[in-house]
Amino acid sequence: MVQCKTWAIVIKTLDYGESDRIVTFYTSDFGKVKGFAKGAKKSKRRFSNALELFTLNRLIFFDKKESGLVRIEGCDIVNAFPAIREDVRKIAFGCYLVELVDEMTGEREANPDLFDLLKVFLSLLSDGDGEAQILRIFEIRLLSLLGYRPWLDRCLRCNETLEHSVKVHFSVKKGGLLCERCSRGYMDLIPVSLGTAKLLHVAIEMDLSKIHRLKFSKQALGEGEAILSKFIQYHTNRELKSKKFLKDLGM
Repeated sequence: MVQCKTWAIVIKTLDYGESDRIVTFYTSDFGKVKGFAKGAKKSKRRFSNALELFTLNRLIFFDKKESGLVRIEGCDIVNAFPAIREDVRKIAFGCYLVELVDEMTGEREANPDLFDLLKVFLSLLSDGDGEAQILRIFEIRLLSLLGYRPWLDRCLRCNETLEHSVKVHFSVKKGGLLCERCSRGYMDLIPVSLGTAKLLHVAIEMDLSKIHRLKFSKQALGEGEAILSKFIQYHTNRELKSKKFLKDLGM
């Protein structure tokens, strides 16, 4: 049995029995890790509020190679993002961020850049008020980090730049933009303005420390949501529970 220490964000929790809890973390060193926290609902000294959703911790666990679950030994809270918990809208958006990470990643697939992405965007969600914009940028960057980067700067069929195209369309199945000429005959297309396509492309390329500078218009938010929601659903084969929650709240 090996003791491990890592930065970790709680992305899912499940009560087990009267006092235990199964917790899923996204960690900086190991990717997604599921752990068993014995007595978590009773032990205030060991865990306190460290196992609540969204919480950034310094996690200590014991790893047994023959078991799928690690044994959670302790958590030191680094940031609980309390402002998220005080606003039902932010809770809904935060649930979407962590569920998206949970749904689109496998266990023990380390991706430090994805951990940093989630940490930064939980902070942006906690401190800011542009929740819809935060989701769009998070979605496009997560897709890129996981190898599903959509083709947004050229026509994916003829490879021509799109500056002079009157109309462009996004193909969910092909994963990118088609110019007006190349879009003929396709049935799954979503119309999108060049401005929105360029903004999403910039959102992928921009340094993460400067990402708060991006501003989305109402049109860009609507078109971005139409494209990315369909594209994510295509790869997950289902609508996420948190997405339904957002719709129920009118968001």
